[in-house]
Amino acid sequence: MPGSDEPASISHDEARQELFGHGPSKVGMEVYEVIAIVLGIVGAAIAVESIDNWSQWVVLAAIVVTVIGFMIAVNPHRRDG
Repeated sequence: MPGSDEPASISHDEARQELFGHGPSKVGMEVYEVIAIVLGIVGAAIAVESIDNWSQWVVLAAIVVTVIGFMIAVNPHRRDG
């Protein structure tokens, strides 16, 4: 409708194309994944060496569960419903 404040309707794929351009780089994602895995391993090694109390393990477990939940929530391939 002319003069309407509503945006023109576009498909999900068109919106993704407009937002990301031609799509994320595969090489960039692979580099990011390698860096994330290395940082995760180093962080886990530091945590195992420095945690000496059961309450610290409980806090670490809560942080890990929260991060996993966040990863599931923001997953772009997550099914609704």
